[in-house]
Amino acid sequence: MAQPPLRTERPFGPVDVTRPAAVRDVRTAAAPAGRRTALPHGTPPGGLVQCAESTVVVGIADREVLVRGGIRAVLEPDHGIDVVADTGDEGAVIEMTLRHRLGVLLIDSGMAGTHGALITRTVRRLSPSTAVVVLASSPGGGHLDRVLRAGVAGCLLKNGNPQDLIAAVRVAATGGAVLCPEAAKHVLDSVARIDTERVERARRLIDGLTPREREVLALVAQGMANVEIGRALHLSEGGVKAHISRLLTKLGCGNRVRAALIAQAAGLT
Repeated sequence: MAQPPLRTERPFGPVDVTRPAAVRDVRTAAAPAGRRTALPHGTPPGGLVQCAESTVVVGIADREVLVRGGIRAVLEPDHGIDVVADTGDEGAVIEMTLRHRLGVLLIDSGMAGTHGALITRTVRRLSPSTAVVVLASSPGGGHLDRVLRAGVAGCLLKNGNPQDLIAAVRVAATGGAVLCPEAAKHVLDSVARIDTERVERARRLIDGLTPREREVLALVAQGMANVEIGRALHLSEGGVKAHISRLLTKLGCGNRVRAALIAQAAGLT
């Protein structure tokens, strides 16, 4: 008696997945001859329309069989997308990418969390035409920061809209970037936090300067030469040099340009 289909609600909406008799680490899907043409990474917007005969070649890397099946069920009905392989073994990701010349690699953030940055950099180095898109359970976490810095094409949440996944694959295949709203907010918050930390550090450094050294630094940040600073503050050129030497030491800077950047960050200008 045939077993009834197993129903799951994840990812990307309800999907019916038939119970497999056996599961292999890498699964390759059959496709009609001539359809597996990966779009070159960096194809200009509209490339999918201009290259109607081309198909986006996709691979999936996720430890959960049901998740891989759910993603397949979302993407495979689209005639412009060809899911050629999937794997639950992070050690097989690179081999899968190179063997099938993937246009887009969808990889789970949990799997990418351990060696995600290394995997992404390796894929970008060995297969520059492959766009890497991370599928995350949540937008937070240090592993997401690492893979974003490693050069992924984007990040989506697994509980997102199925149509968003299809659209993201198309955008990534043409060289675009894709971020779900939650991931975009996480990135913006990270940028704001880094900027705030930079400003606070600069202000702490400025606080260690004498009033005269702050005056000299403010004029340095305006691009004034030593002679001009001396005239403005009624100091000898030697006196200006002495002040600059001391403030560079206190700020831990090797040159005037770095000192000027600190002054600007602290709002001294």
